[in-house]
Amino acid sequence: VRPTLTVVDAVRTLMAHGPTGGSLSDVRMTNTVIASHDIVAADAYAATLFELTGARVPYVKAAAGMGLGTLDLESIKIEEVSV
Repeated sequence: VRPTLTVVDAVRTLMAHGPTGGSLSDVRMTNTVIASHDIVAADAYAATLFELTGARVPYVKAAAGMGLGTLDLESIKIEEVSV
């Protein structure tokens, strides 16, 4: 069963000392929420918040290899909405 919607809460992004962090200086306010029908594309986009590509994140690359979604962010429509 594939999810119909994937949501990534990236309002605050832990940049160091995960998974719990050492201090507030480890957290970057990215003020981002990612929503997608494609679970791989959602995580591939989230990887860009860490200045990575989805292909550099092993589980994202593996999921794409299993045909669960796309790594190619150029091939999908990305909409940014400010609220």
